Amino acid sequence: MSGIHMILMGAAGFPLTVRTHTSGTSVTETVPSGATLVFIEAEGGGGAGGRDSFDIGGGGGGGSYCAKTIAVAGGETMTYTVAAVSDGRATNGTGAGNIFSEILGTVTGGAISMAANGGLGGQTAGNGGNGGQAIGGDTNTDGTAGADNGGAGASPLGGAGGMSSGAVAGAGEAPGGGGGGTSSVVSGAGARGVVIFTYT
Repeated sequence: MSGIHMILMGAAGFPLTVRTHTSGTSVTETVPSGATLVFIEAEGGGGAGGRDSFDIGGGGGGGSYCAKTIAVAGGETMTYTVAAVSDGRATNGTGAGNIFSEILGTVTGGAISMAANGGLGGQTAGNGGNGGQAIGGDTNTDGTAGADNGGAGASPLGGAGGMSSGAVAGAGEAPGGGGGGTSSVVSGAGARGVVIFTYT
């Protein structure tokens, strides 16, 4: 049997099971019976674009990404929160942001404390928001900072940032894309995050 097939089926023939969550706050995730390993991925939310009627607002930063593989047993539980959308703003100022996705718990393989922090909101005078920073994973990747446009969410899951302009401000693409800035309309919203559990 190939190594790839063993990964997909798990050590005792457990079928690959993927659970993707696009919303939720402090929700309980229960390990399915027969699973022995979980690969956890999280993407933080994108920051909303800034608004500046005297110039143009900067793009929001992209959300960060973290991932972790850990041993589990059926019936064990974790708690997850998925970053929500950062709404654009209709008045001058810095966009909303820094909305994180998080996974907490203790399982067979040890403690889990992962956070994919969200990008910061775009500012006035064309200044973009910083990308989010991730902690607690085996892999931790920062989101892209906003500039003229919104920053992209961190790879491999992250969506593109929204376009910035005076008349149109694009929303970031989910998950994790930062919103575009503007001078005259509502700034682009920062995209939601995501949390994914892949069991084998």
